Amino acid sequence: MNNKFFYEDKFNQFKEEKNSLDKKFSNISTLRALSFLAGLALLLIGVFDGQIICGVLGVIFLVAFLYLVKIHGDVVKCQEIAKSKADVARKYVDRFSDAWRSFEDDGEEFLTEGDTVSKDIDLLGKASLYQLLNTAHTKKGKELFADDLRLNRFDLNKLKDKNKSVDELIGKKEFAISYEAAGLRLSEKKTNRDTDRFAAYCSDEKTGVVPLWMEIIRFLFPAIEIGLIIVCALGIISYGYPLLGFILMLAVSGFTQAKTEDTIIPFYTMGQATEDYKDMLELIENEKFESGILKDLKKYVAGEDGAVNAFKSLGKISQAYNISYNPFLHIILTGLFLWDYHLAHFTYLWKKKYGKNLGKVFDIIAEFEELISLSVLGSIRQTSWADIEINEKSSFLNGTDMYHPLIKPDAVVENSIELKGGITIITGSNMSGKTTFLRTLAVNLVLAYIGAPVCAKKFEANYMKLFTSMRVMDDVAHGISTFYAEILRIKAMAEYKEKDVPMICLIDEIFKGTNSADRIVGAKEAITRLAGEKCITVVSTHDFELCDIEDKAGVKACNYHFEEHYDKDELKFDYKICDGRCTTTNALAILRMAGFDVQ
Repeated sequence: MNNKFFYEDKFNQFKEEKNSLDKKFSNISTLRALSFLAGLALLLIGVFDGQIICGVLGVIFLVAFLYLVKIHGDVVKCQEIAKSKADVARKYVDRFSDAWRSFEDDGEEFLTEGDTVSKDIDLLGKASLYQLLNTAHTKKGKELFADDLRLNRFDLNKLKDKNKSVDELIGKKEFAISYEAAGLRLSEKKTNRDTDRFAAYCSDEKTGVVPLWMEIIRFLFPAIEIGLIIVCALGIISYGYPLLGFILMLAVSGFTQAKTEDTIIPFYTMGQATEDYKDMLELIENEKFESGILKDLKKYVAGEDGAVNAFKSLGKISQAYNISYNPFLHIILTGLFLWDYHLAHFTYLWKKKYGKNLGKVFDIIAEFEELISLSVLGSIRQTSWADIEINEKSSFLNGTDMYHPLIKPDAVVENSIELKGGITIITGSNMSGKTTFLRTLAVNLVLAYIGAPVCAKKFEANYMKLFTSMRVMDDVAHGISTFYAEILRIKAMAEYKEKDVPMICLIDEIFKGTNSADRIVGAKEAITRLAGEKCITVVSTHDFELCDIEDKAGVKACNYHFEEHYDKDELKFDYKICDGRCTTTNALAILRMAGFDVQ
C-alpha cells in the first residue's frame, strides 16, 4: 500500500473511533446521572418509608453508578488515545505536502549563534529538517534529535546498527504512531516535569528517607485508635476517647506535614504523567524487535523489576495521594490510619527499588523518540541507505539520483554527481538550482552521518567535517559587513584544513558582498587555499572566470552548471545539473518576469 494512503486510512480510522467514543461518552454521562439520581431517590424512599425493595434497588442503582464512573473514565482515556493517534497520523499525511511547514515544533530553541551549518541548510528552525521529521515530545527526546542533526553524536562504529534499528522502525508504522501519540498526550499535560531533577532525586540515597520514629508511629498510633474504637463499641469506654485519639492523629499529621510532603510531592508531580510514560514503556515491552539497539533498550523496560512495573507502582502512589484533594475522605483516613505516613513509606520503598535506574528509563524513552524521528523520512519519501566509511587519506562523495527532502515529492528534481578532493565550480543562471543542489548535497550527507535513510538512489561518502557558507548575513551591532562575515567563514575552513583531515566546504555565491574585480581575485585565492586531496570544495558562482581556476598542484577545477530554456518566450528551468560551464545568462529575462520594462 502507498504510504500516504496508509496514513490517510489510519487518520480516518482513528477519527471514526474518536467520533464513536464521543457518542459513547455522551450516553454513559446520561446513564451515570440517571443511575445516581434514581439510586439516591430509591434509597431515601427505602430508608424513610420502610420500602425494603426500593432500598435494595437504590443500592443496586448506586453500585451501577460507581461502575459507570469507572467505565466513563476508561472511555475518556480511549478518547484521548484515539484523538492523539489521529493527530499523529494527520501529521504524517501533512508531510507528503507542504502542510508540515505549519508544525509548531521547529527546533528553533536549539539554534545557536555559531551554528552556521544548521542555519545554512535548514537543519533547525522554521521550514527545517527538524520540523519535518521530529516526533519527540519529551525535552530529552527533542535534545537528542537536535544533537543528531548538529552531528554531535556521530559514531561510525554504531552507524550500521543504527541503520538497522531505524530501518526496522520504518516497518513498524503502527508502533511509531502509537508511541508518538503517547508522547503527545504526555506533552499536553501542563505539569512541571523535570525528569533529570527527578531522576537525580531518586538516585540520591540521602533524600526522601523516612525516619524510624515515623515508621513506628504509623503502626502504633492507628493500632491504638482502632483499639479505642473497638472498646468503645463494646460499651466499655465513652466515644470521647476514640474521638480524642482521632483529633490527636490529625494534629500529629498536621505538625509533620512538611516532612511527609518532602518525600511524597516529588513523586506526585511526576505521577500526574505516569499513565502516559507507562503507555510508552508498555508499547516497547509488547513490541518484538530484531535489531540489536532496540533489543538492548527493551531489556531495561520489561521484567518484574523493569520500567513498566515501576511506573505502574508510581501511578498507584499518585492516585493514592489524590485523596488529599477530597478533604472529607482525607481527614477520615488521616485520623484513623495516618494516611500520609503510609504514603511516605511507600514512596521511599519505591525510590529504593527503582530510583537508581530511573534516569536510564527516561533516556530509553528519549532514544526511542529520536530513532522514530530518524525513521520518518523512510516512511514519507523514496530513500536508500548510505555507505559511509572512515578514510583519512582522501575525501569523496558519490550520489546517484539525489534530491532534497524538504521539497514536495511531486515537485522535486533528482541529480547525480561524483565529487573528490579538489575544486568543483558550479555555474548557472539565476534561479536555476545551484543553491538547492548544494543544500541537497549537505542535507543528505547529514542524514547519512546520523543513521537516517538518504534521499538518493545511491549515496557513498567518507566521514568529512562539513562546512558551509550560504546564508551569510551582516552584523551591524558588531560592525561586520556581509563580505567580512563571509571571509570569516572561509577563514575558519582554511584554519581547519591545517589539521589535514577530511572535510567538505560548500560555498554559495562566493564573495557576493563585494565588487566583481575584488570578488574574483579574492575567490581565486580562497578557493586555492582550500583545495586539496582531503578537502572537497564546491563553489557556486556567476563568475565564469573561476571556471579556469587550478589548485597549487596545477589540477584544474571540475565544472558543472545549471541552465534554463525558453518555451514560447517564457523562461523555464529543468533544475538538472550538467557537465561543463554555463554559457548563458538570464538576468534580463527575470527582470521581465518581475514586471520591469527592459529591452
